[in-house]
Amino acid sequence: MLSKNGFTAAYVEYAKTSGGRPIAITHAGAQVATRTVFQPDSWPLRVTAHHPTGARKTGPLVAQDIAGPLCFAGDVIARARRLPALVPGDVVTILDTGAYCFSAPYHFNTLPEPAVYGVRTGPRGDVRFELLRSVQTIDDILT
Repeated sequence: MLSKNGFTAAYVEYAKTSGGRPIAITHAGAQVATRTVFQPDSWPLRVTAHHPTGARKTGPLVAQDIAGPLCFAGDVIARARRLPALVPGDVVTILDTGAYCFSAPYHFNTLPEPAVYGVRTGPRGDVRFELLRSVQTIDDILT
């Protein structure tokens, strides 16, 4: 797995406004992009917005923050990112989250590690997803 070759998809759980700027709270934050949250200028990530169907969102661009689920104010993947307005149920993809993110999860509040899939292309161009790491269960965390 290569450092920039991968993405993380996360549902928008809530959308709110604070300090005059919209904030989309997702299921992906410091636990999957630790370096970005704690050193955003050194580890910026690209973010795209999608409808719940996976289709790319279009429309007026709005400066909004993309936040994660952890219980501290700094759990932010992107600040003032210009994207179509995000609402609950939408999906954000956090691009460039390959090996660096998947190999160094942050276990804050015992959040489980997400599943990791790889893609293989066959000789005829057929595409197959392959599970590289199963989602971590609560039993995995406690034992």
